[in-house]
Amino acid sequence: MQKCKAQNIIPHRSYRRLKISKLHFFSELLVYFLFSAAAVYLYAKYLINTFSLYFKNVLLEANIDAATTVVDIFGFPVTLLKLSFVHTQPIYLFFILAGMVILFYILRIQRVIPYNIAMWLNFFILIFIVFLLYFIFLGGQFPYSFIEYFELYTTAHIGLMFFSFVITASAVALTPAAYWMKGMTLVLLVGYYMFYSLVRYALVVLLTSQLSIVMAPIMFFTLYLDFIFFVSAYSYFLYKSAVLFQKKDEEWKW
Repeated sequence: MQKCKAQNIIPHRSYRRLKISKLHFFSELLVYFLFSAAAVYLYAKYLINTFSLYFKNVLLEANIDAATTVVDIFGFPVTLLKLSFVHTQPIYLFFILAGMVILFYILRIQRVIPYNIAMWLNFFILIFIVFLLYFIFLGGQFPYSFIEYFELYTTAHIGLMFFSFVITASAVALTPAAYWMKGMTLVLLVGYYMFYSLVRYALVVLLTSQLSIVMAPIMFFTLYLDFIFFVSAYSYFLYKSAVLFQKKDEEWKW
């Protein structure tokens, strides 16, 4: 009888672990953490202040009465725009509420928009309906002034920004990709998010001061969806890294 050759049996991936140099990992993590902290510092210390002053001039040129005020957020003197909320009459909110209910029903029965996207849209519509009901019946009891709202908004935003940057930096450091690729990914991700944050800040100011106070809670809620953006971005980066290294077993060091 012929002897069977020993086979090199590789265990299922569920039982394998990445072999990562602790020194390299913690060195990378420290660099990425310092970069993330510096980015948040830059945003809180300079970018939001400069943008607020710039956008105030834009509003004034558009004949919109605007001013600025300085508040303390995490020890930073942050310049925020100072306008006024637009309070919408309940009768108009009833019409908007009816439109939202109809739109919710249409999205449930339609077959054009993919189901997962339709469900996400309905999720936001339901939240908006809740806020509409609040302002229809309890609008006069909204507890925040314009400045108080944006102070709370900016505080939550900077805190979530720091948290998201640190979590993303940790995840990127664990990825078995080239250093330049990981560094570039983190820089692009942080840069894009900071630009997006300023654009959204301007949008929130316009929506709440020119359209309706109803937009205030829904726009505040969008802050907590930012983490989904970071998870999606990292997942895409990890997928691309896996595709790139799938034929290089040594890169993964199982």
